[in-house]
Amino acid sequence: MNYKFSHIGIPTSEEKEWDGFYEPGKIHYTKFNKDEYQIEWVKFDADSPMPELVRTIPHVAYVVANMEDALQGKDILVDIFSPGEGVRVAFIKHNGAPVEFMEVASQI
Repeated sequence: MNYKFSHIGIPTSEEKEWDGFYEPGKIHYTKFNKDEYQIEWVKFDADSPMPELVRTIPHVAYVVANMEDALQGKDILVDIFSPGEGVRVAFIKHNGAPVEFMEVASQI
C-alpha cells in the first residue's frame, strides 16, 4: 500500500478561526493546506459522535488511492464518510493512535 502524507490533526478545546464545520461529526476544523506545517486543528462539540480516541489524540493523515484496499485488515475506528465533494475519509486505530485515510478524487 502506498501512503502519501497529508497532514496532522490536533484536537483542541480552544477557539480558532475555523474554516469549516462538519455537521454530522460535530467537528470544527482549520484547513491544513493553509498551514506551513500541514497542521489541521479540530474541535469537537460536546455531542460529537466521533470516538474518544479521535476527539482526544492527534492523528496523522495519509492520502490513499483506494479506500477499500487501505482499510482491508485494519482496526476501523470510523467507517468511510464524505466530509466534502470528491473526498472520502476513514479512521483506523494503529498502535493505540488514530490514523486518517483520505481518498481524494482529484488525486486518484
